Amino acid sequence: MFFADVSFAAKVAQVSIPYVGWGTDFIDFDNDGWGDLMEVNGHVYPQVENLSGGAGYAQRILLFHNEQNGTFSEVAAGCGDALLTRRVSRGAAFGDIDNDGDIDVVINNLDGTPTVLRNDGGNKNNWINIKTVGSKKNRDALGAQVRVVAQDLVQIKEVYSGGSYISQSDTRLHFGLGKKTQVDAIEIRWPSGGKTEVIRDVPVNQFLVIQEGKGIIRKTLPSKTQLGKV
Repeated sequence: MFFADVSFAAKVAQVSIPYVGWGTDFIDFDNDGWGDLMEVNGHVYPQVENLSGGAGYAQRILLFHNEQNGTFSEVAAGCGDALLTRRVSRGAAFGDIDNDGDIDVVINNLDGTPTVLRNDGGNKNNWINIKTVGSKKNRDALGAQVRVVAQDLVQIKEVYSGGSYISQSDTRLHFGLGKKTQVDAIEIRWPSGGKTEVIRDVPVNQFLVIQEGKGIIRKTLPSKTQLGKV
C-alpha cells in the first residue's frame, strides 16, 4: 500500500501552515453530501505573540469547504464572526447538539470558557442521521460500517468512539444528501459476525435508530427549536 501527500494539491496546506491545529474532523457542514474540514487552533507557547509573521498564540478556526474536485476552499470568513475569533483551542467534538439536522461543534479552550458553535442554515439541504444499536454485547455497535445510497451519491461511514484531540464526538452518523429526496438504501455491516443488513426507500430529514436484526426501531423528526430558545 502506498500513500501520496496531496495536502498542497488539495489547497489545504497553504492556508494551515501558520496555525497549530488540534481538534479537527471532516464534517459536512452544509449537507451537500461532501465532507468539509474544520480545524480549531492555538499555539503551545504564549511567547509567539512577540514574533512577527505568525498566527499568534490565540488563533482562529479554519473551515475548508469541499469543492467536489479534490480541492478545498477556506471559507471561515463567510460563516460568521464566531469562527474568526482568536482562541487558544484544543479539543473539538462534533454532532447535531440541537437535533435540527446539521452538525454543530463544541470546543474546549485554554484559559477560557468552552465555545459552542451552532450551525444555522446547514439544514437547508437534505440529510439523514443514523444511530446504530447492537443486539449483543457491543450495544453502540462500535465498528459498524454504514453505507448510504441516494441515487448517484454514495457515502460510507464507520461508528467509532472518540474523535479528534481529547474529544468524544456524537456516535450517531450524519449524512448530508444535498437535494436528494429519498435514501434508496442503508446498508449496515454489523461488527458481530460481519452480517450486512439492508433497509430500502427511506424518507430524508429524520433521525433513525436502527437495531441489529430488527431494522428501524425509532424515527424522529428534527427539532424546530433552537439551542437556548423554547
